[in-house]
Amino acid sequence: MAQSNDDQQAQLELHIRAECTALSIAYARCVDFRDYEAFVDLFTEDGELDTGVPLNGKAAIRKAMSRRPDELKSRHVLSNIFIDVQDADHARGISYLTLYRHIGPESLTGAAIEFDGPAAVGHYEDQFVRTAEGFRFKRRRLQMTFTRADKF
Repeated sequence: MAQSNDDQQAQLELHIRAECTALSIAYARCVDFRDYEAFVDLFTEDGELDTGVPLNGKAAIRKAMSRRPDELKSRHVLSNIFIDVQDADHARGISYLTLYRHIGPESLTGAAIEFDGPAAVGHYEDQFVRTAEGFRFKRRRLQMTFTRADKF
């Protein structure tokens, strides 16, 4: 028995949501574990990353990541990931961020670092687009809700 158009559409939307959710999770993993080439590849060639200062295109994102200090250790914890499929090639989304970070020589060791809570809480607003390699970020913009000045 052939699938109905509604069933095919629902399957496509589930696939797109899963792919965009995986992209968001890969973002956190790549930045936290310093896999910056893989991080840059999560964006379209002309993609924009705005975490306070807009970076336009892979070259600008790559340059910014190369300046990230070795003494910075972070963990980007994402939750409440919501993906709104617009069509077969476009989606938008939002994901909540709880950011833990430490800057100091302790970050260069493998030991656990004592901390006193999150550095920031906010959310990402995303635009996703299908490319030949699968869905990528066309735009990712961070909106902070709570921050601790001593962590930045």
